[in-house]
Amino acid sequence: MPENPTPDNHQDPERQQAEARLVRASNALEDLARYVYDVTVEAAARTMGNLRIEAIRHEQTLTERFLAYMEMGLDRQIVEAAEPLRISAIAFTDRGKPEETLEQETGADLACFVRYDLPGLRWAKGFLGQSKLATVTSVDDDGRPHIGLQSEADYDEMIENAVAMRKITEESYVFFFSPESVTVEKTGALIGDMEAKRPQRPWQDIHHFRQDQRGVNIAQFYGAFVACQLGDILLDRPAAGYSSMLDLITARGIGVILLVMVGAVPPLPQLTRDSSELAAMPFEVPETYWAWPQLLHSLMNQR
Repeated sequence: MPENPTPDNHQDPERQQAEARLVRASNALEDLARYVYDVTVEAAARTMGNLRIEAIRHEQTLTERFLAYMEMGLDRQIVEAAEPLRISAIAFTDRGKPEETLEQETGADLACFVRYDLPGLRWAKGFLGQSKLATVTSVDDDGRPHIGLQSEADYDEMIENAVAMRKITEESYVFFFSPESVTVEKTGALIGDMEAKRPQRPWQDIHHFRQDQRGVNIAQFYGAFVACQLGDILLDRPAAGYSSMLDLITARGIGVILLVMVGAVPPLPQLTRDSSELAAMPFEVPETYWAWPQLLHSLMNQR
């Protein structure tokens, strides 16, 4: 999302009011981020507990379980903020086995989208991701765990997935789940630093390239996502032989999908392409926003 606009005394009153509403909505997203952070902490804790007792053994189940926990924590919640927010969430799990989808082409086994319907803020964006089962391979004298994959083959597969996702969007990530932690790395960092500069595959310490040698905590990641600090509004671009990424998703090209809808209390009138509200908005509504009803309808029909 663009930075909060600076008021201009020469603007017309309607546009100034629209920008004031946008500032209010943007401030409310800080409270939303704190709420989503707490929900993600709980979802990650539940998932790590499942891993510790071996209730989860496969990456597909891992992704489904985590996003289902996220849905449970977010759906039908109201967050008291500068602009009171109503959250709805739905996780579409079990969208087909990897061999039945286009995971090899996209590199992604999950997608997450968020749509905002707030005064002055009508927006939609998302990211692609791949979940990997990880483990603690060693522990330093200072207690820092080294998070690694099962084998060099798993590392190679991760890099292949990262390259495929990167071709579709820069906003693509790998999520590393272990019984002790859940961390996130952007595909660009993994490809650039780990593949090109380190011929010895660091599969036993996947965060080795970081100065702090720790991955980003998944709760921090989701907090930043809903606060508009990351995410791609251009997922309507062509991908993997489809006219758009959204078309690929509705064709069961992604295994697990989480949709998060953030609205006002009470809800705002529906925005259409001929709404007068558009003229007063400080920035253009992304195409992903308009494609949302079609995406939701297609996913519901495939449940």
